[in-house]
Amino acid sequence: MTKLRHTLTALAALLPVAGCATTSGPVEPMCRAPNAQEMQIFRAVIGRDRQTLIANSAQGPARNALLRNDPYLNNHLWGSQGYTGGTLLGVLTQPPPCVLDMPVADPATQREIVVYQRARYDALRPPMGLSPEAVMFTPWGTHRQDYFRCRFVNTAEGWRMTDLCALATAQSGIG
Repeated sequence: MTKLRHTLTALAALLPVAGCATTSGPVEPMCRAPNAQEMQIFRAVIGRDRQTLIANSAQGPARNALLRNDPYLNNHLWGSQGYTGGTLLGVLTQPPPCVLDMPVADPATQREIVVYQRARYDALRPPMGLSPEAVMFTPWGTHRQDYFRCRFVNTAEGWRMTDLCALATAQSGIG
């Protein structure tokens, strides 16, 4: 009986350690290829296909800017006078894209992705083997230069982009 008690005591002492080993902390998102809708949006940006972008955008200021053919939106997506640095087009025209799914509060109603050019992502990410605290993921690099954030909301029509990949508007809180 004493041997059994010691064994149970030893096992009970290991439980907290086992819990720590299986508890997942922050995990670095994995680079993936764009899903079908994301690829449709990216092709629309490259092809300057406003109608596809409108169809994939939720009601709101970013969609309204598309409908108005807003020059600020045009610069955000496509650049100006052939200069595409800092634009979504600039990132997308250096394939392949690398998409990361970001953690969100309610994945049933919202989602957020980060889009990199794959070689740039590989160059910016820290070495593997860092502690979970070290890889608490915030996109690496400079927003609008190395990557773009794109937010989606689940609507009656399905997933729709809310911000045209970080278009700064008064309502977006971006900028």
